[in-house]
Amino acid sequence: MGLLADRAFSERALREAWAAVVKRDGEDGQLTRGTTRFAEHLDEQLIRLQADLAWGAYRPADLVEVRLEDHDRTLQVPTIRDRVVERALHDVLVPIVDPVLGPASYAYRPGLGVADAVQELARHRDEGFRWVALTDIDDCFPSSPVAVSRRRLGALVDDGQLLDVVDLLLDRKVQRPGGGRGVVRGLAQGCALSPLLSNLILVEVDQAVLAAGFSVVRYADNVAIAVSDRGEGMEALRHTSRALERMGMKLGSEDTAIMSFEEGFSFLGEDFGLRYPPVLSEAGVEEPEHKVVYVATQGARVRVAAGRLLVESAQDVDLLSVPTSRVSRIVLFGGVGLSAGARSWALTNGVDVVLASRRGSYLGSLQAAGVTRVERVRAQLAAQGSQDAVALGRAIVEAKIRKQAVVLQRFGRRAHRDDVPAAVSQLQRSLRLLPETSSAQEIMGVEGAAAAAYFPAFGSLFPADLMFEHRSRQPPMDVANAALSFLYVVLLGECVSAVAAAGLDPAIGLLHSDDGNRPSLALDLLEEFRPLIVDQVVLEAARHRRLTPGHAHRETGRTGILLTRAGREEMLSGYERRMLRMTRGALPGFSGTWRCHLYRQAQRLAASISDPDVAWTGLSWR
Repeated sequence: MGLLADRAFSERALREAWAAVVKRDGEDGQLTRGTTRFAEHLDEQLIRLQADLAWGAYRPADLVEVRLEDHDRTLQVPTIRDRVVERALHDVLVPIVDPVLGPASYAYRPGLGVADAVQELARHRDEGFRWVALTDIDDCFPSSPVAVSRRRLGALVDDGQLLDVVDLLLDRKVQRPGGGRGVVRGLAQGCALSPLLSNLILVEVDQAVLAAGFSVVRYADNVAIAVSDRGEGMEALRHTSRALERMGMKLGSEDTAIMSFEEGFSFLGEDFGLRYPPVLSEAGVEEPEHKVVYVATQGARVRVAAGRLLVESAQDVDLLSVPTSRVSRIVLFGGVGLSAGARSWALTNGVDVVLASRRGSYLGSLQAAGVTRVERVRAQLAAQGSQDAVALGRAIVEAKIRKQAVVLQRFGRRAHRDDVPAAVSQLQRSLRLLPETSSAQEIMGVEGAAAAAYFPAFGSLFPADLMFEHRSRQPPMDVANAALSFLYVVLLGECVSAVAAAGLDPAIGLLHSDDGNRPSLALDLLEEFRPLIVDQVVLEAARHRRLTPGHAHRETGRTGILLTRAGREEMLSGYERRMLRMTRGALPGFSGTWRCHLYRQAQRLAASISDPDVAWTGLSWR
């Protein structure tokens, strides 16, 4: 059995699938007869089902067509046995499919829903869009091209046995009311796999509309495209219609309209106007009990006295005083002193101290002894240069490139329709090259090519007075690059802490070389979080004018740009808000802040290094 099939059809997975099916079936307070009968001999049923799946003897039963008069909808309902198989398949496939779905899709995805789609459309309104093209997809599931979804699934899943079971489920017949047996048209409504496969089909529509520079929000078959005026709305609908027609689908003409926020309209049951619903900028931000202390005032001193962490200027002015019990980490930039007492307190209490230069280079960190585990360090050393390390490296770079593409798609507008689609296409070509790489050097070559395509397009997304053409560092040559460099260093410090907390040595990397005693493994972990966290924080700050050319500072006699104090404070504020945002669905069965996800990814990296059969995957964009 293939690795995925082995996971999907294990006894544990089938039992978890059964529990999910029973929970769903009992939502109306009463289990169906088929579920009750299956439960009477549950152990025997699951053992037989597992054996059939393992030996290739599994054959799904016909679907049963049910007409819901109240909802004017027809369902094709599977047997309870087949529902368990579908749910087990679904739970294994979601982490593989979800990362490729992009920023426009909000339905049938863990951690996303109607509220998220509503908030995204409200953000487009507050950005300045005054009109919305509203439409839906006519007869969405029945008109879905099943062959397209199956082909795309096959490109993502390398497990023939699992795909064979998917084929059996897609090829089922349906029992009609009153007798008769027919072929299911499109995707069966009422099956657990159909929404996931529908998203795989419609991601092409999303990408076509995004590539044209439109800001699209799609919830299942409901589509809202934010536009500047009615004419642009007509153009957006033409792009959407053409993308659907290429797959034999079409827009629902009855529900298609171009509306303004001023006159108001309804989308997903929410009434939109000029100010309602409001954008909840702080929604989902979890205020932590313990906070990070950042100190960048040159000549300042950090000390501990009477149970408080004190920051004092060179002129002995109190800059900060907080209880030591509230401090989780300390980050020091440039010429900032740390007293012996503060150092001893930090090391004794497991409070990491990150050291960076004033110009934004990571210098090192102080961490308590005894964090790393010898067996994991041995596994790191053994993995270096191995094919297992190459496979992990591919997964890391794939996660980064996918997120770079999402940044461009999510923030690209009509003005960028020449630059962004070309860059996204180049990123997708880089993704196709990754499977052919056989060494860390080749992987980093693909990563470099992707970066060369990404940054010019990313720079074009900034306001005119902050645009840049290339990524510049050591030193950064403009304020946007200075902000990126500054926050990359802050994030790298957290990656060092996360890697060490997972029992790994930050210096022993998979992709990055060990030159210069740099934290190579922390740099590996950093890769997917660069676009996910830092790039988004800097771009949003620039677009909302929280980052401006006035935040640039040039030192006398030196080239390059530094951020002013106000610029650093703004970047750190945005960074903390992003890191403290609660997220669900980016990893299967895991929820928490983005900071928690960083530590979780480090733990998963440790597990994959110790056991190559444990796959490491990137986070889904949320």
